[in-house]
Amino acid sequence: MTEEWNPPVAFYFSIEFSKGSEIFHMEFKEVSGLQTDFEIEEVKKLTPVRIKHPNFICKRTLYPLLEDNGLFKWVKETLEGDSSKPIKTKDLFIYLLDSEGNKIVAWSVFRVYPVKWEIEPFKSANNELAIESIEFAHSGMKRVL
Repeated sequence: MTEEWNPPVAFYFSIEFSKGSEIFHMEFKEVSGLQTDFEIEEVKKLTPVRIKHPNFICKRTLYPLLEDNGLFKWVKETLEGDSSKPIKTKDLFIYLLDSEGNKIVAWSVFRVYPVKWEIEPFKSANNELAIESIEFAHSGMKRVL
């Protein structure tokens, strides 16, 4: 008997940030921009010049600002801190999960740091949750599972 395969669904994922002994998990509504591109220069043939790593964006319901939240402290320190100090980067994993919560695909993203924090517009005519977006720069990623 062959085992039935169910394709993964894009709405079931988790994100884990780490740096040294610090590890924290965050729930996000959406992750976009996970891509790697070649910048091409045309000479007599197409020649890859460099690999580009576009920023990626994580969206989630706006949470209360908890001072003991590791992600909040890191984003606040990076975006509102002393710009003369070096930026502290973290590595992270993005996991796509199956319906039972098992990790089936993962991406490892290297030397990540926040570059933008934004609240989606408030609209009195809509009955929607308040959403915050955090945009991250990074130096590369690879699929690991």
